[in-house]
Amino acid sequence: MTDYDWIHRGPIDWLEGQGYGEDETVLVYFRGTTRAAVADGLTARHRPPFARGEEPAPGEWGVIVHPMLNPSRDDYDDIDYRGLCPEGAELVVFVPNPCIVKAHGPKAYHYRDGRISSCVDYEGAEHVGERWPNALAPLVTAAGLGIGGEFAESPDHEQRLTALICEHLGLPALDRAAMTVDRELMDDYQ
Repeated sequence: MTDYDWIHRGPIDWLEGQGYGEDETVLVYFRGTTRAAVADGLTARHRPPFARGEEPAPGEWGVIVHPMLNPSRDDYDDIDYRGLCPEGAELVVFVPNPCIVKAHGPKAYHYRDGRISSCVDYEGAEHVGERWPNALAPLVTAAGLGIGGEFAESPDHEQRLTALICEHLGLPALDRAAMTVDRELMDDYQ
């Protein structure tokens, strides 16, 4: 299995080779839009990119890491990614540490054409609801990663679930060497 340890540690801690800390960043894969458009959209929402991968070729996935919160603005709300996902685009958003204080599990969201198609809460990954569409639920259940599933309580459950999502959606493995971290922006942001 490819290294999906970033889902435990957080993308920035993983990129910088640090152990698990208090990394409150979000990993966004994008396709069908440009890195600049996603970066500008995040910056406009006061969540500037802390790290970015290389500009993807047309039809390929790119990646950006941004802060989950903006404490300097008292902004602790989730951002709405639909505006960053125009017609013909896709986003896959991983929130490894949605609430470090309360120790909630990660969440993953899949957007296509400005609409959400899946919201996977790692604490009930097979759940489907009116406010929580989850086109990935049958896949999660079939893999035994839902509540009561064969692998639901395994120590590597989060990594297995992340691998399943990434492989199903064709997301490339993260490559530290291809990522640029903006340490100055991170230091100024905090």
